[in-house]
Amino acid sequence: MSNSLKIPMAGAAPTDLSSRSRRLGWSARADSGRARSFVALRGRMLASPSLAGALQFMQVTTRPWEPHELRAWLDEHVIAPGWMMPPRAVREPGAETVALRELDERPEAVEALTARARRRVGSALLDFVAPDPDGKFLRAALYSARVRWAVVGDRSGWLPAPRESDFLSDVVLSLFAAAILSSPDIYQRHMTVCSHCGRVAFAQEARPSTAACPRCDGEVRWRIPLAGTGRRRGSGGTGEERA
Repeated sequence: MSNSLKIPMAGAAPTDLSSRSRRLGWSARADSGRARSFVALRGRMLASPSLAGALQFMQVTTRPWEPHELRAWLDEHVIAPGWMMPPRAVREPGAETVALRELDERPEAVEALTARARRRVGSALLDFVAPDPDGKFLRAALYSARVRWAVVGDRSGWLPAPRESDFLSDVVLSLFAAAILSSPDIYQRHMTVCSHCGRVAFAQEARPSTAACPRCDGEVRWRIPLAGTGRRRGSGGTGEERA
């Protein structure tokens, strides 16, 4: 009489569970390592004076900007670092030119001018993260010499070089251009732009999602690779970090 009992092989189930646990552990450690790497990368990016100035302009001007704020921004992020001499006036296409000494006397003109500048900068950045960007604002910064290549000691990179006669938006774009040209792959992979308010932030991973801008609920766009192709597309995303 045969024995129909099925005798399990010793150690088979524990080995399988152990293998899955190890794989899960490796995956968790890998995710943790990527997160730490991204935080460190983002910290290095934000340490760039040109990027810090550009982000400050885009984040603050989503509300009406006071004249003293514009003056402080120019002083701290453009003039003090040596990117540009103090301009005699602030200009922007479609807005009234405002003399620097008259900023406090013309708050409405300052508000309109900075709003137009933010929209123009946002439009240029949206093109940069578009599926098929034409790179217009980067070419314009290069051809008009609003950025320059510099070597300091054993380090080299692009620096902003706007002129006092430039439009305010072109001054801001020169700051973005210097940062992006110095590390284009990083910005192509991680930079996000809200199509509504112009908020600029950086995301750890480019994964399609229904997530919207945390500030205005607008559509967040970035350039991400399509699976199995060399093409890229814009999408909302997850894993985003505030700039």
